[in-house]
Amino acid sequence: MASYEETIATLTAELAAVQQTFADLSDPQWQLSTKLVPVDPELPRWTVFELAGHFDISIGLTRMLIDGRGDDQPARDRTSFFINPRSETAPVVYDYAYQMVDGKTPSDMPGVLHETFTATLDAARAVPADMVGPGFFAPMRVDEFVASRIVEAVVHGIDLTQALGRETIATPDGITLTAAILDDLLARRTIAGRPAELADDLNWILAASGRAESGDNRLPLIG
Repeated sequence: MASYEETIATLTAELAAVQQTFADLSDPQWQLSTKLVPVDPELPRWTVFELAGHFDISIGLTRMLIDGRGDDQPARDRTSFFINPRSETAPVVYDYAYQMVDGKTPSDMPGVLHETFTATLDAARAVPADMVGPGFFAPMRVDEFVASRIVEAVVHGIDLTQALGRETIATPDGITLTAAILDDLLARRTIAGRPAELADDLNWILAASGRAESGDNRLPLIG
């Protein structure tokens, strides 16, 4: 397993690629629809604009964990963070993105993301790996939570590039870590062992996250 410093470095690289992609968008690109289908399929899909709002929230949760540090025992890790009923959590996450961008314009978002990403990474570097704080669902160590943010950056980075019709911007280290967490998630939720045709880590992430079709009834693992 990578060290905490290596995990932060991977998240830094992932967020840099995400931030640069958002910074270079044209006005029409902000209104492109993502391919992520809400739990209620009758709801509109996020546009790239709302996706930026979700990035701000999901990465910013790290600072909330650090600010809330205490003496609690960790109750979740980088894998079990993603074990929750989508029918309950996804509607909340969906609405948060709209709330976050309310009153903002697409031109605001690159600056908002730069501020959030920079402050998050600075805060993570300033605390020890074993610090524990509120991890949204339950107390978590900060090193485990930062690792879970890499999954968020990689998977939602795929949402961004799919909406734009581009190749993935995920880094090799980000892909490797995300694939490993999804392997562990598969083993904890059902029967271990990804399908043989998904030996490639990126293809595995696409299928396990529902960003590509799969004939395996164990998938997707996350939405």
